[in-house]
Amino acid sequence: MSTIVIGSDSGVGLETARLYGKKGQRIILVSRNQAKLDIATKELNDEQISTSNYACDVNDFSKLEKMIQEITDKDKDVTNLVYNVGNKHLDNALSSDVELIEDIFKTNVLSAIVSAKAFIKDTDESLKRSIIFTGGGAAVHPSNKASTLSLTKAALRSYAYTLHEQVIDQNIYVGLVTIQGIIGSSKEMAPEKIAKAYWNLLEERNKVEAFYPEKITKSEFD
Repeated sequence: MSTIVIGSDSGVGLETARLYGKKGQRIILVSRNQAKLDIATKELNDEQISTSNYACDVNDFSKLEKMIQEITDKDKDVTNLVYNVGNKHLDNALSSDVELIEDIFKTNVLSAIVSAKAFIKDTDESLKRSIIFTGGGAAVHPSNKASTLSLTKAALRSYAYTLHEQVIDQNIYVGLVTIQGIIGSSKEMAPEKIAKAYWNLLEERNKVEAFYPEKITKSEFD
């Protein structure tokens, strides 16, 4: 079986791809930067993880849909999608113009929706499939230091819950890993530790959302 990881040339995306690969999945890495993708792909292949890659700007929806169709045409056993792209631009409630907010919303929410719909449409409906999004603590603890990130992650969280309900009867699991902290800021926030939350959701398939770390009561930006 195969997993597409969008946003995977480094960090949490790459570590999640590595973990899925160690669990027996073939890996398809997707990111904008071909050079970084090639380095990451070689790294995983050197670890005996079967890995290929596609360079794609997720904000180009037609190319994104075409890429997913091309991947699934070549590999009929694609069963998992991890969507890990996010624009983490920090602003307050008045500092960004509407055009910038719109662009961030496109990256953080609309491209995730396009990816999920294309994945559902193009993969084999007889297979047990999954879609897991990367969320953020700002969705549940909004901060005026991260206004647009807060609103876009809240929108993505809402979509994950509604999509989960929509497709659960089609043997498609939809989940969300809500990362409540600054990635790489401590041992606990190391990407390889966060990656385990994605695999645990996939194995359990019994809840929509996993919080990492679990017990956080305020925004990481405050």
